[in-house]
Amino acid sequence: MGGEVTVVRRRVEIAAPIESVLSLTLDAERYPEFAPSIDATKLLWHDQTNRKYLIRFESIIPVIRMPTVSEQEVEYDIANAAFNFRETKGSFGRFEGYRKLYSLSAGHSAIESEVRYSFGGNRAIAALVNKATEGLVKSNLEHIQEGIKRLAENGKAESLSRVLAKLQVTADMLVKQGVTQQILEQYGIGQLQLA
Repeated sequence: MGGEVTVVRRRVEIAAPIESVLSLTLDAERYPEFAPSIDATKLLWHDQTNRKYLIRFESIIPVIRMPTVSEQEVEYDIANAAFNFRETKGSFGRFEGYRKLYSLSAGHSAIESEVRYSFGGNRAIAALVNKATEGLVKSNLEHIQEGIKRLAENGKAESLSRVLAKLQVTADMLVKQGVTQQILEQYGIGQLQLA
């Protein structure tokens, strides 16, 4: 029997263009720079055709100082500035969610995130563990969003074209995925080339 699903949701507005926020969200290998609970990340594989990558997060659980590893598959949609993720290996029975980015106006955007998680096993014990973990999940979500906000607002985001080139995503691939010429130009990736 699985435990109850806990949902954590948060939205933050950012005084930076959506392409900066998109660059930082896509570049999960930079998360240790601004998420204190994440010690290291490693891109394990990237399937450009199906717009998915697998990233390993190495963290320390506060208080008990226990190291933990989570591997998460991320499916990205540049045309809609959306990311869906799910844990494929780790401590949770279920850990999944999304990040959705919005362009509010020129130079202003927002990031909305939702995480749904539960632990397997005995229902009563899983419910207690879920509740105890909720603060940690909320804190991690807040750190990631606030870190992206801080770096984007301080002009510390790499150009989106550079991040896409690191991931070996070309403008042609993006067009095949439904990214319009207008979006390519808006994001400054019309002349994207591999690094």
